[in-house]
Amino acid sequence: MLTERKFPVPKLIVKEQLDKEIIRRKVAYGNYTCMDKIVPMIRARGTNLQVDESGDLRIIGWQRDITRMRKQDVSLSFMIHLTVSPEGMIKEALVDDMFNGGKGVLCSKDYLESKLKEELEGQLFDRRLVSRLRFDKFKCFHIFEIMSGIYSSYFMYKNELQEGSTERLFYEEDIVDIYASEGNLYLAGLQEFKGKEPVSYMVVLYDVFNNITFDEDGYMKLKSPVQAEFYLNDVLVHSNELYQKEKDYIFIRVQKFLFVCVEKLKVSLFPEFTDKMMNTNLAPSAFIGIIMQAIGIRSFANNFNYIQYIMTAMQRPRKMPGCIGAILNEEEAACHFEGFDLSYLN
Repeated sequence: MLTERKFPVPKLIVKEQLDKEIIRRKVAYGNYTCMDKIVPMIRARGTNLQVDESGDLRIIGWQRDITRMRKQDVSLSFMIHLTVSPEGMIKEALVDDMFNGGKGVLCSKDYLESKLKEELEGQLFDRRLVSRLRFDKFKCFHIFEIMSGIYSSYFMYKNELQEGSTERLFYEEDIVDIYASEGNLYLAGLQEFKGKEPVSYMVVLYDVFNNITFDEDGYMKLKSPVQAEFYLNDVLVHSNELYQKEKDYIFIRVQKFLFVCVEKLKVSLFPEFTDKMMNTNLAPSAFIGIIMQAIGIRSFANNFNYIQYIMTAMQRPRKMPGCIGAILNEEEAACHFEGFDLSYLN
């Protein structure tokens, strides 16, 4: 028997498929009203692919975070531009000038763009490219997540062409809006692809604030099992109990739950797509960070320093900096981020 519940559905922030300047402005500056009025938080993302007059494929991949810190709403946007030749060669890779990193000057646009170019320009956009989609290569989780979304969108578009489509445009957009109620955390999502009906999704974590804590290093820990549910278009399609064994890495259980959620979403939208679906906020590498941030901000609303501590821990898997914004000192920069020096902070 199907379990159905009526959930609120968030609104997409861009809703523009053609005009690249409108897309850029809406990603960076578009207004949005969050569901949670006390601790507003969203993660929006999307990909736009357009074939230009010369036959090149112009791609914009983007993310935007909105949250409240120190009683102020903070908006951070990140966009990547790729140009791919008709033969599939990546001719150009750029970080948009409207780049706004989460760790201020540490998130150097020039440094991150140099890594993006180093990894992508001159490469064929084929399935071997997936080996380059690693945050330790891009030195930034945002770039890794955006490029993962671009990768999936690119091959979804290629599949359409192989099936006879003559479209010169592929567009997808996704948003997750987070709110809390009665001790539960609700992560409400909406995913839309050009030519398909939008799909709403919901992840519910029950009694999460009583059962999750953070250790002295800022890492999330489960004190007791948490019941998790996943809904598509208000219908329950997956549920599981998230727990943590002694010395177990909590994310293992959360990842397994989210892998099933992503597969359910993919089947509802692209049942014929055989690759992993990475162009969604539900991708475990992205969604776990969203969960950690949502719980941390609500649990320590009056302790800004500890919230920053948690956010840094998110970027330090296994206590090693995976993102340039997570370095603690010059020694870490020299050890883990080749080519980075203080001149990038000017």
